[in-house]
Amino acid sequence: MVDIAMCNRSDCKDKHTCFRYLAFPSEYQDYLVIDTPDTSNCEYYWRCRNAKELREMNKLNKDLEGDY
Repeated sequence: MVDIAMCNRSDCKDKHTCFRYLAFPSEYQDYLVIDTPDTSNCEYYWRCRNAKELREMNKLNKDLEGDY
């Protein structure tokens, strides 16, 4: 579970390397509303290189939730 605004744009060319798209959603997840048809050079893109990095980023975000 992550405490970020995720993205659910299935038409994005970078969705397979973007943490906002790939992260494990929480039960009450917030999502970005991106209404531009152009998905190139997205200002919200958060690079996630591989499955190992995805697991680490999800764990880090989960661990940070306890700090609030």
